[in-house]
Amino acid sequence: MRQLTLSGYLESYVQYLAGQQTVALPRLVAATVSNPRVIEPLLLWATTTGRAERLVGLLTDRPQLQAELTTLQSLRDHGRLESALATEDPVLRPEYWKAWHSYVVRRDSHARDTQLKLEARKQALSLEATRNVSRYRMAKDLGLNQGNLHAFLGQGNPNKLSLDHAFELVSYLESAPVSDDTVGRVMYA
Repeated sequence: MRQLTLSGYLESYVQYLAGQQTVALPRLVAATVSNPRVIEPLLLWATTTGRAERLVGLLTDRPQLQAELTTLQSLRDHGRLESALATEDPVLRPEYWKAWHSYVVRRDSHARDTQLKLEARKQALSLEATRNVSRYRMAKDLGLNQGNLHAFLGQGNPNKLSLDHAFELVSYLESAPVSDDTVGRVMYA
């Protein structure tokens, strides 16, 4: 899976906010009139993709935005754009940090989901030891592939179950009957 880049994220984010499936700067600038939320992500996107000079020409009637774009370009040219966004540099308005934060949340979602799945695995293993349910029964009742369930529980591979299925497994085990210690648990090889 490719790593999400700031410019790639901003491109789709600007299109989403503008309500247009285009990267044509004149159309995106026109969308800022009716939807001001597009402005900061648009300026950031233009800066990160080398379109800032063209955007400056389209913003002749908005000198404040031209000044902000010049500031963003200066930060980029000095290699400080991302650090300024991450630290909420007072030179930039808070709306730029919001766009950066949205990107970071999206960029790090896979790692966060992996961590959550591993926590769910720990909980499922703990519950499995006290419940009277075989892995075969878990897989059948939850509609999971037995091999994927084994890879998730036995080998600790978080990629074999989705986050939703990992939490469904925990919920299922929480509601499963507790095993009777006197009878023991029968395991089939």
